This record gives sequence, structure tokens and C-alpha cells, in this order.
Amino acid sequence: MLRLISKNTLLYSEMVAANALAWEMEEEDDFQIRRFLSQGQMASEGASVLQLGGSDPVQLSKASSIVALDEARRWDYTAINLNCGCPSPKVAGKGCFGAALMKDPKLVKQLTSAMYQGTNGESPITVKCRIGTDDDNFEDDNALYSSMCHFVDTVASNGVVDNFQVHARIAILNRKLSPAQNRSVPPLKYHLVHRLAREFPELRISINGGIDSLQEVLQQYKQCPELSGVMIGRAFAAAPWQFSSADKLLYGLNAEQGTTDTVKHRMELLEKFGKHADREEKIWGALKIRRMILKAIQPIFHGEKNAKRFRIALDEIGGLPKKDQQGGIDKERPPLSEMIIQAAQEHLSEEVLFGSPEEYYEKSFVANNDNEERSEAVKEWQKLRQQQELSAY
Repeated sequence: MLRLISKNTLLYSEMVAANALAWEMEEEDDFQIRRFLSQGQMASEGASVLQLGGSDPVQLSKASSIVALDEARRWDYTAINLNCGCPSPKVAGKGCFGAALMKDPKLVKQLTSAMYQGTNGESPITVKCRIGTDDDNFEDDNALYSSMCHFVDTVASNGVVDNFQVHARIAILNRKLSPAQNRSVPPLKYHLVHRLAREFPELRISINGGIDSLQEVLQQYKQCPELSGVMIGRAFAAAPWQFSSADKLLYGLNAEQGTTDTVKHRMELLEKFGKHADREEKIWGALKIRRMILKAIQPIFHGEKNAKRFRIALDEIGGLPKKDQQGGIDKERPPLSEMIIQAAQEHLSEEVLFGSPEEYYEKSFVANNDNEERSEAVKEWQKLRQQQELSAY
């Protein structure tokens, strides 16, 4: 769905545990491997990165090898990323990877070398990290920056990694903070990442953390032209259509020039996504994946009138396979694609459905001129996800 909005944006997978992927390889469980890695049955996703988590060089090498050396080309990842930024207690605490790896840059250097060797040098290896942890002297910006430079310089010294995505917050590991708190409690220090990009011109430095809109992306590039990229996380998933002008504003491209396959309005997005959803249901079965696949388009009308009614309609559509099974109903229903379009037409105006990305950007630029309002989209999306997870049990 995101690729329909932006053809040129680099997309990242969620973090996949390397040991779990390596285990499925040993078991030769093709179904589970596909579950971890499949990007669907669409054409190439374009530039996309598989994000791995782990601290064992052997497991990371195995996990990397299946992606880069897959002869069937079932997945088309253009790079593999080692996560050194996740602060979750299960990951950075019990698992001793994620943000915990920032304490041991020599190990990270070893891990990235193993990943590169696992691909026979055929896939770029990148690192996602933070500006530091609470083991560092985080109240002193100069000391914190020095520690970050040591980490980056050590990891890059193997000649394998020259691309870092840096979350501009420390990770607090010595206190019981949730991952959500670790994305909000430590203060953002964009200036340290900007300084890193300026002082390490031989490296590609992208900035991450608290950037919730396309306007803020443009502001980051304005403040620091040396940045190689701006990473967006939950904001893209929470209110995806606000990034529908990304190709035009960031890359100078638009659909009318024939340079992208992005959609001209949200009705076209629903039509194309619906065809993809129908194909996926034929492969995996509606009972197994319908709710999951509908999650992607639930926030596409965030902020629009009747957006909540559309989400409720999608939730009802998502529950039909289970309802039919429990009730012993053997009823042939319309394809999922038709039900999606019907729900949109029933609850949303033509102005909303057929409005262009340019029109939406101009409207959102005025309406969302403060960070607090934009962050509401992320809060609402997170709350919705929690409710859906609870209802699944």
C-alpha cells in the first residue's frame, strides 16, 4: 500500500529475529520463511530493506544468506539492516541485541562482517542505531557525541558499513521504560545527528525520531543538506496519505510525467490495493490474513469526515470469514476488493475519494501546522492497533 503512495521512498521491514529465521531455514519450513520474508505477489517492491535483529554472527550470516542468495528471487530486498536501536526489554534486555549492541561497537563490526559474508558480498549492509544509551554521559552533548562517533567510526572501519540510520534519542536501558516511552521520554537531539552528517561526509547518515509529516522531512533537509535520508516510522503507517506528495516534493517526480506508478487519488489506491488483497487471499485464505491485510488501509482517510465509519466498515468486513466459519455459513460473498470500494463509496465523499495529493498537501499544510495535532494521528493509530490485538484473542 505504501508503495502505491511513493515509488521512490526506501521502505524498511519490521525487525525479523535472525535466530528465528535461521531456525526455519534449518527446518526447511518454506511456509514460515515466506511468512517472515514475503513481500506479496506483486511486482518488485522497489527499494526495500530487510531489518534483522540479533547478536550471533553465525545466525545473522545464515539469515542474510537466504535473502541475498535466493535463486527463486521471491524477495527483492535491496539491502539488509542490523537493528542496533530497539530498546524493548525483550530485545535489548533479555535478547542482548537491539540498542544493547551500542555498548559493544566491536561486536557490531563483527556482526555486520558476518552478514556481508553471508551474502557473498552481494548485498549492502546498513545499521540502524541511536545517538547513545543511558550508559553514556547523555547530559553532556559533547561527551554523547564523542561516544556516538566512536560507535560509528568503529563499525564503519570494516569497510562493509557506510550507511547509518540514527534515531536522535538515547535508548534508556537501565530503567523500566516501555518501547513507547523510549520514543518519547528521552529528548530529541537532532543537532547531534546533523553534526555527524557534516563531519562524516564519507558516510551516508539518515535521521530518525519524532518526524511526523512531509513538511518536517523537508525542514530536516533544509537544516542539514548533508543528510542522506530522513526516516519516518509510525507517522507513515498512521496517516499515510500525508506523504502522497513525497515523490514530487522530494524527488521532483509526478505520475503525469510517467516517471512513477503512484496513484492520482485515494479511490485509485483502493482499487489497486483491492486487487492485491484478492490475490493474497487466494494464496493464504481469507480466514488467515483478511484482518491483517485490511490494517494497511484503515488510516488512509485519517482526519477526513466519516473516516471512523470507514474503519468500522473495514473491521466488519475483516470479521466476516471468522463469523461465517463459526456460524457454519457457506455463503459466497463478493471479492474483498469489491467490499472495500463499497465501504468507501458508502461513507466518504467524492471530494475525499478523488482529491489529488497536491490538494491534500495544501490543506494539511494549513490544518496541521503544529506538531501536537500531527502526533494525534500516531496516538490514534497506536490505540487502534492495541484494540485490534486484544480483539484477536
